[in-house]
Amino acid sequence: MTERINGGGPAMWRRINFVGIGVFALGLVLWELAVRAKLLDFSYLPPPTGVAVGLGELSSSGELWTALAHTLVAALSGWALAGVVGVAAGAVLGLVRPVWRYSMASLEALRALPIVAFVPVAVLLFGFSVQMEILVSFYAAVWPILLNTVSGMRTEARMVEVGAVLRLSRPAQLWKIRLPAATASIVVGLRLGLSIALVLTLVAEMVGNPAGLGATLVNKAQALQPGQMFAGVFVIGVAGIVLNGLMMGAARLLFRGQLAASGEV
Repeated sequence: MTERINGGGPAMWRRINFVGIGVFALGLVLWELAVRAKLLDFSYLPPPTGVAVGLGELSSSGELWTALAHTLVAALSGWALAGVVGVAAGAVLGLVRPVWRYSMASLEALRALPIVAFVPVAVLLFGFSVQMEILVSFYAAVWPILLNTVSGMRTEARMVEVGAVLRLSRPAQLWKIRLPAATASIVVGLRLGLSIALVLTLVAEMVGNPAGLGATLVNKAQALQPGQMFAGVFVIGVAGIVLNGLMMGAARLLFRGQLAASGEV
């Protein structure tokens, strides 16, 4: 009982990749030494200490937090909308074979379209606005969520036969067999969609809507302030790691049994 109660702490520490953190820290040290020793001869490549100074400047001015908030709101809004649409449409496509058969060609054609090429289309539809960013992040995130949901809903025939033997109705089979079996795949799709939505939101801000952290990166590069530019890159990377960790923590809390059965926990 004691191990079960107190096991959360050690289990949490076991999930931390200390070796990977050490390698990352070593890479920063080597980067610093290489720049200072002129082994890396780039005009605008700052050492990590210069990036830290740039981070402090962006933070103190308040520019960083305003831009980051804008980017996160757009990315998470598009991702949440993609989650609702992707899971609902994926469930229908995975459960109803005729729907999948008639729509498969159209879906494959749309999925093959490079997501970056969709940015000018979004600009034409919504102009330079946050709605454009949300549309781009939605379009980027919906595909991994949709396809993983379709894959998860196609439960093994043996599990469906068990439901038939137990005389479960179709809604009961969906709720008790198919959805639990598909949970791990849906969570994977949501994780992939979150990362892609964040990346494409930055791209939309760089080439479309001049706002948010993406526009800040472009502005700092054009102003020849590499320390602040790299600081923005660092912040968006940390934001992606934090968002992924929060999502996985929520998934383990809500769907621990399903994820444990699939080996995700």
